[in-house]
Amino acid sequence: MRLPYLFMLLALPLAGCDQLTGASDKAVADAEAVGFACRVSAKTPEDCMKENEARSPADILDGWKRADEDINSGKLDPTMRKGVAGTEAAQAAPEEAPAKTPPKK
Repeated sequence: MRLPYLFMLLALPLAGCDQLTGASDKAVADAEAVGFACRVSAKTPEDCMKENEARSPADILDGWKRADEDINSGKLDPTMRKGVAGTEAAQAAPEEAPAKTPPKK
């Protein structure tokens, strides 16, 4: 009869173990990183949440919003052009590729 109480008593100190080890912080950071990456790759938050059902939707949305703010303020260029947004290098037209030579017969 005392055995179930003993197990409950032993399990009580482990109830908040993920908070002590930082596992919950890592899970939040991972979900925010997923949301950030989804926004940079031009996915909607809904699609991102469907693809990552194991992650917290609220944390994914937080990461998505942070990336959206960075893109709208010019800190991040989702097209991955060389140079920082707002500089001449980023605004210059891309160079044309050299003409291909016809194959030799």
